[in-house]
Amino acid sequence: MQPLLKLTLALLIAGSMGAFGQMTRDEVANRIETNARWLASQGVEYNRSFLPPGSTQALAMDCSNTVKWFYADATGTALARTASSQYDQLRQQRRLWRVNAASTSWLSKLKPGDLLFWENTYKPKRKPPITHVMVYLGRNADGSMRMAGSQSSRGVDVYTFKPTVAYGGYNWFLWFKKKGRFVAFGRPL
Repeated sequence: MQPLLKLTLALLIAGSMGAFGQMTRDEVANRIETNARWLASQGVEYNRSFLPPGSTQALAMDCSNTVKWFYADATGTALARTASSQYDQLRQQRRLWRVNAASTSWLSKLKPGDLLFWENTYKPKRKPPITHVMVYLGRNADGSMRMAGSQSSRGVDVYTFKPTVAYGGYNWFLWFKKKGRFVAFGRPL
């Protein structure tokens, strides 16, 4: 390859990357969305085994393993295995923000590629009671927010993110029900 062509290619590649050779947030979110739509087209259902391209180890596509694979594929970032471990990982790195979903003040801080955390979507066997995670993708032209990941009811795909909507839940005493609720977001990058 000609030296000038090599230099031109190197500059083009460097110009498309963020700081320190990493992808920009939008590029990460686009890659994650592409992978989510591809997995959805493959019919990968929640908790079904999936062999990622180029891998020899199958994954169970629950919410946290899906997010873990999305990030490993898009950025090479290693995330913990469970939603609560990912939450703790980001909390320890001071990259996690607890929020009141009913408030809107935190929305301006949310960036494409951030992880979204819910608690009590089912009866937790661990603390913190973080039981669900997805990846924030940004907004559509109409202003609606999008997220990608795996949900037990519908599998891997791209979904509308509605922070105040309760997901799942469980009876904790007689007829009293704890509802699953969005509680935090974290930034792996």
